[in-house]
Amino acid sequence: MAAVDRSLVWTGTLNERALGGARMPTPGFYDTTLRDGEQSVGVMFDPEQKLEIAKLLDGIGVARIEAGFPRVSNDDRIAIAQIMKAGLSAQIWGFARALEEDVAAVADLGMRACVVEAPVSDLKLGALGISRDEVLGRVRHAVTFGARQGLQVAFFGVDATRADLAFLEQIYKTARDAGAQEFVMVDTIAIATPEAVTFLMGRAFEWLGANAVIHFHGHNDFGLATACAVAAAKAGAAWIHGTLDGIGERAGNANLPEIGLALELLYGAPTGLRFDRVRAASQRLREIAGYHLEPWKSVVGENLFVRETGAVAAQFHTPQAIEPYSSELLATRRGVVLGKKSGVASIKIKCEELKLDAPAASFPRLLDEVKSVAMRNRRLLTDDEFIQLVRRVAA
Repeated sequence: MAAVDRSLVWTGTLNERALGGARMPTPGFYDTTLRDGEQSVGVMFDPEQKLEIAKLLDGIGVARIEAGFPRVSNDDRIAIAQIMKAGLSAQIWGFARALEEDVAAVADLGMRACVVEAPVSDLKLGALGISRDEVLGRVRHAVTFGARQGLQVAFFGVDATRADLAFLEQIYKTARDAGAQEFVMVDTIAIATPEAVTFLMGRAFEWLGANAVIHFHGHNDFGLATACAVAAAKAGAAWIHGTLDGIGERAGNANLPEIGLALELLYGAPTGLRFDRVRAASQRLREIAGYHLEPWKSVVGENLFVRETGAVAAQFHTPQAIEPYSSELLATRRGVVLGKKSGVASIKIKCEELKLDAPAASFPRLLDEVKSVAMRNRRLLTDDEFIQLVRRVAA
């Protein structure tokens, strides 16, 4: 994808001044919609839907797609096989627990890359009835087995942000020595602040080497997933994990398009994401999964470029005054809606939009009628309702 047209970005100069010329490293994007996203309550994808979603993710420019957990179900195995045959540009990854059988299931499908997960916090180990020594042995065996199968292994420490740091160092070094080539720092319960992510990434590079390939996987229970992902990128994360729309269990995963837009527009880091395709991909994912998003949601919300308030509508002719970037970047339209908070400018814009020949002298009365209908019905007016008002009032 070509670089973003910066003339369509209206974020001012404050961010550049604050960064002092420092450049943001550009991470790759690792999408786990098909595995972690499917853990969202009530969501279940069949193989054909997984293939369709994988194509959507590939289309928006995600470089790695985690296709699933083949040992969890036959449907996942079928879906992974179909995705691998689809000729996508993205690298396709599998997922396994630190068990030889799980890793073998990935290798048996002909996959060349795999995340191998294991619990690393004492809270998780205690809940699962596993000792530290036992999990170290599992990691050592599973990673060694995966490496011998020719897999590119990324070790994924579940609940890393609540783990004892000394043990965290030990288990990641164990994975490295067993053949893991990449390492995922995982904020499973989303308890890390951006500062904590920066701290943990720094320690990880100390443990594993300055050239280590380290990922960050975050969740959003405190609404900090994007901020933490940006902090991880700034600290040198090679890959940022997340999902489309942030779909996932509890409060969801980090939202990859949201992170990408922040990195691209606020930090000037070229991401390669196709932002002009994100809204359509989001809409289709919602149709498949059967969920709704708040209309004010960043990147994909239906209200991003829609205005009701009259004072803002009066500035509608100058998008830079009321929006941080152009709707063109997301391949969507701008518009006004009519309701209680509308103003005369709203009436003018809507008449132009609908090609209604109403004299300007009729705008104040039309506005009064719009407000009356809106407050009586406790909702916005439809275009058809406004057309009828114009025919009655401005005739």
